[in-house]
Amino acid sequence: MPDRADHRNSLLGAARLVTVPNLLSLSRLVLLPVVLLLLARNQDIAALAVMAVSWITDGLDGFLARRLHQVTDLGRVLDHLVDKIWTGAVLVTLVYLRDLPLLIAAAVILRDLLILTGSLVIMRSRGSFVSSDVLGKITGFAFALLVVYYTLQLSALQGYKTYVDYTIGILIVVSFLNYVAVFLKRMGRFRLPADENGRQHPDR
Repeated sequence: MPDRADHRNSLLGAARLVTVPNLLSLSRLVLLPVVLLLLARNQDIAALAVMAVSWITDGLDGFLARRLHQVTDLGRVLDHLVDKIWTGAVLVTLVYLRDLPLLIAAAVILRDLLILTGSLVIMRSRGSFVSSDVLGKITGFAFALLVVYYTLQLSALQGYKTYVDYTIGILIVVSFLNYVAVFLKRMGRFRLPADENGRQHPDR
């Protein structure tokens, strides 16, 4: 019967959404308010402990998605979206509470938004999602170290603040230009049907 078929399809769709990797991704959103609250209360070690749990789940969801054969474009989008929300919220909080330069926070957030938008464009036109390459992973690790640095604000490391800020700034620019190159390469493969058939489009 059609009703049973529709019900079965809806259950299958829900099963694809409610997976262990996706739940791990969403768990980072649940932990985010806890991180922000601990930062606001100057409980830095506790905040870093919860951050560490978030970062572990970030690596674990991708591993389990591959191990359990649950890699989907939706899961990739969810993972990237949660990462951008988490990073943006923490950086904005550090701007207000830990003197993180506003320019750095704004540059990271703008970079992440542009990369996420570009990835969605590629997925829509090419049917695939762009995963982070080595440079992207290095930049992500550097962002995590930036968060740790400004969360702890150790007096012994304050002399390195300028070097930290400049290093992050360079990585923001280089990693974004690298992604632009990837984006143009992927989109350059896109051809209209008439182009694929070897026909020229008339000038209009």
